[in-house]
Amino acid sequence: MNKAVPYLTHVLVAAALSLGLMGSAVADGIQKLGFIDTERVYRESRQAQSIQQTLEKEFSSRHQALEALRRKGENVEKTLASGKLSGAEREKNVKELSELVRQYRTEQAALAEEYNLRRNEEFASLQQNANRVIVELAKKEGYDLILQDVIYVNSKYDITDRVIKSMNTR
Repeated sequence: MNKAVPYLTHVLVAAALSLGLMGSAVADGIQKLGFIDTERVYRESRQAQSIQQTLEKEFSSRHQALEALRRKGENVEKTLASGKLSGAEREKNVKELSELVRQYRTEQAALAEEYNLRRNEEFASLQQNANRVIVELAKKEGYDLILQDVIYVNSKYDITDRVIKSMNTR
């Protein structure tokens, strides 16, 4: 069975339910709708940019060490490709290259895992702050419904700029 079919079924059911809820919500008198592009909030808010700078500083030395390891491997590979090595030298360089590749992959995986964990920790606070600002904005400006992460929305409902501006003034 195609793996996309169950997913598609879930999406269609969710869409149908959403349309049903929207229909009843409209019937109940929803007056003001809003939409938030969370990806823009995560890219453009000062808090997001500050998080990115913090992470870059925190992990820059490890990125540089990984890059140095990569360059060292390339140099050993070029030496091997030159064909100017004796049998013993060639064998030594093959072993060294193999060890460098193993070390690079191990360190790269560890760095990626640690970076993602730290990024997720930092962005959790950003998400909480953004949600707090959205709720405050909704109450203050009388929104009946605010949506996030939709497939399509008319730009007249997009209030992302106001959310980012509100977050940046805090």
